[in-house]
This record gives sequence, structure tokens and C-alpha cells, in this order.
Amino acid sequence: MVSTKRVQPEQFETTEWHTAERKSRFVNTLLRFIKDDCPREKFIKQLYDGLYNDGHFGFIAHYDIHGFYDEQLSTPERRSLFIAELRRGCEQHSHLDRPDLWSDVKAVLAERLSPREPRTATRARTATSARRAAPKYDGPTLF
Repeated sequence: MVSTKRVQPEQFETTEWHTAERKSRFVNTLLRFIKDDCPREKFIKQLYDGLYNDGHFGFIAHYDIHGFYDEQLSTPERRSLFIAELRRGCEQHSHLDRPDLWSDVKAVLAERLSPREPRTATRARTATSARRAAPKYDGPTLF
């Protein structure tokens, strides 16, 4: 579930290119858009610009706003993958002290986008056991 409690401009740092107000508007609009299940009519230019250009999220433009929506958000499966990729990218860069690269925005989004499932000791052991139990291939190799 996405938290839609509104963020405030004070949570962000103004940079040479973007004001704190611009960043907070983007975050609030994006979170509302995701909460509403990404309706096509609410995918506006400010979201498109923020996702592929301004926010340094790593998404490509896909030629235009329509191509981006079709590629990233047009089906439930694509929306799920998009949100997972967005969350991963935000988590990776949220610790950076680079408000010019929107690390402040990414920190808020990493926190707000569907909280991570806690990794329990049981899950960690199961994953490790599965790796150890995987059969080894004893055939010839090229190297």
C-alpha cells in the first residue's frame, strides 16, 4: 500500500534547477497517481518529466508521454514492475547527499512506496540453504 500523506516542501532542498515546492508537488502527484492505480488520464506532463528527466530515476523517455505510459504503466503487470523498479532505484540512491539528483525525493519515495517486507531469519536461512543445496554441474567447461 502506498502512503499518500502529503509531503511538504520543507522536506526537500531547493537546487539550481528545481525548487523544494516542485519536488513536493511531484512526490504528492506521483503518490496519488500510484494510489489511484495509475489511470491514463492522470499521467500528466509533470509526472512524465519527473520520471524520465528531472528526477534522475533512470527511466527512458520512450519517445513521448504516450509511449512511456504504454511501456511502463498500461497493464497491471507493467505497473507492478514499474513500481518495483522505482522503489529499488529510490532505495539505492536515497542515502546520497545529492539533492541535485533528487536523493531527497528518492528517500521519501523509498519510505512511502509499499513498505518492504521484513527479512526474517527463517527466510534468510531458507534462501541460503537453497543455494547450498543446488546441484553442482560436473560436466566439462570451456574455461
